[in-house]
Amino acid sequence: MRIRSLLIDAALIAGWLGSVGMVLLHERGHLWGAAVNPLASLRATLDVNEQWFGLYYNDQKIGYTQTMLIPEERDGIPGVSVMERGRLTFTLMGLPQQVDLSARAFIDADWRLQQFDAELQAEAYRFRWMGQREGETLVMTIRTGESQQTVRLRDPGGSALVVGLSPWTAFHRLREGQWGSAWIVNPLALAPEQIYFHVRGLEQLDGQEVLRIETDFRGVTTTSWVTPDGEVLREESPLGWELIRESREEALKLARGSPTMDLLSAVAVPIDRTFEHPERVTRLVYLVEGLTVEDLRVERVWQQVLPPDTLTRYRAQPPSGSWCLLELRRPVFPVSVPEIPKAVERYRKPSLFVQSDDPRIQAKSRQILGAVADRWQQVATLNQWVYQTLAKRLTVGLPSATDVLASRAGDCHEHTILFTALARSAGIPTRMVAGLVYYDGRLYYHAWPEVWLETWLPVDPTLGQMPADATHLGLLGAENEELLSLAQFIGQLRIAVLEVEEE
Repeated sequence: MRIRSLLIDAALIAGWLGSVGMVLLHERGHLWGAAVNPLASLRATLDVNEQWFGLYYNDQKIGYTQTMLIPEERDGIPGVSVMERGRLTFTLMGLPQQVDLSARAFIDADWRLQQFDAELQAEAYRFRWMGQREGETLVMTIRTGESQQTVRLRDPGGSALVVGLSPWTAFHRLREGQWGSAWIVNPLALAPEQIYFHVRGLEQLDGQEVLRIETDFRGVTTTSWVTPDGEVLREESPLGWELIRESREEALKLARGSPTMDLLSAVAVPIDRTFEHPERVTRLVYLVEGLTVEDLRVERVWQQVLPPDTLTRYRAQPPSGSWCLLELRRPVFPVSVPEIPKAVERYRKPSLFVQSDDPRIQAKSRQILGAVADRWQQVATLNQWVYQTLAKRLTVGLPSATDVLASRAGDCHEHTILFTALARSAGIPTRMVAGLVYYDGRLYYHAWPEVWLETWLPVDPTLGQMPADATHLGLLGAENEELLSLAQFIGQLRIAVLEVEEE
């Protein structure tokens, strides 16, 4: 199989940020409204605290997490060490996969972040994120493979860092109606992003009185059930992920066994008909349930939103939930290559994972293209080289272009990142798009590049398509932090084919 669920990468990193990620809680009074800032009563009075959780997806266990808070003193500074580790075990098309997550940090007695080190380790890739405080500045380094990037984030007011589920552990005085916001330092964006909290009310869970807390990050709301003392018992997300408090022995059970959950099949989007030859499709009309027009964050000439009343041509009644109508057409070759608009110029520049300025990428791009000068032929040459060179292998992780150039293997994520870097190195504006593509009777989450040739033209180096076929439904950008938003679609979409035209 040549494609896989890009959504798995998005879900993993989003879950890592939400459950293992670093949260900076700025101690500004207005963030907690009229409520008392819960951090004010903490200081360095915590006892050693350890919590274990089983991680489940659609009621099947796929991993665990462990959180520890240990009071200690470093270089004469009293504070708390926060440590978290976890493991996910699952299969992709029958192939066992394992992802290890870890984070540790040191916080001083005023709950100010001093140091942190976090890592996501999969079989093929390693993503590491480190940092420390220098006065009023947080210095952060992102390392992927052999590449790294360092940024300095000003933090003059002081920040409190919380790892994983520990924020609730720190809040000894949670009460109904309490609300606030905090900052997640997103390593993909190299910038802070807001996360929102709301204590909704008291409930009973397994005979125990608990507080129900909702946390919103990038449109995905996670619900936590926490004791008034700050002990987390359960967390659920609409994406199908669930954390359940367990003993150490119970949490580690799956880690010693064999994975049973095949995530690739679990997150595929159902469609009500099949296409024997999708490459022959010239036009499609989709009814997409679970998607609104506002959810579409990428503009494509070949993909248009139809007026809602168009549905009456096909059905008497609309679906009960959210939905939209999309018309998809097979792209056509450009007539000419006009000047590049200013708004498109940024797609010629390098980014965190697309190192188009790396000497190895630049040299390979020149070698592949040789004397080819026509822009369209350059795109075709790069597309064919990536398709033929990379071994089609299912992977999990956050690859960079230099990683992929070295490994010469991967799935849609790797093919897209390497093509994008090679094309940008040649001066071709190229963006990465995430969405859905038809394959073998289902719609799978997928990534592909689009090049600016008169307009954005999709190509698919994973499938060897030039241009990409009409079944490519774009949802949003797939570069850096944009990818995280893809996680909100897990289990939410269903597609009906209302009309199809083929050659």
